[in-house]
Amino acid sequence: MAKHPTKFIASIEKDEIGNIQKIAQTLESKGCKITNVLSFTGVICGETDGDESSLQDLKVKGIKHIEEDGEVKAFGG
Repeated sequence: MAKHPTKFIASIEKDEIGNIQKIAQTLESKGCKITNVLSFTGVICGETDGDESSLQDLKVKGIKHIEEDGEVKAFGG
């Protein structure tokens, strides 16, 4: 079965924002490639390795919710 990496955005629980770097490292240990850690807003952006059955498999302590990064394309491009 072919791997299908998925870009994602994870929102961090307000009381866990101080641990955002540790949460990003935990996602990396699960095979994710982290592309951005926005400490001020409590958001982690990254890409899965494609081995998980759903993004919810990556929801670790401190993540409020995780969803696919839907890129917006202007003018139907």
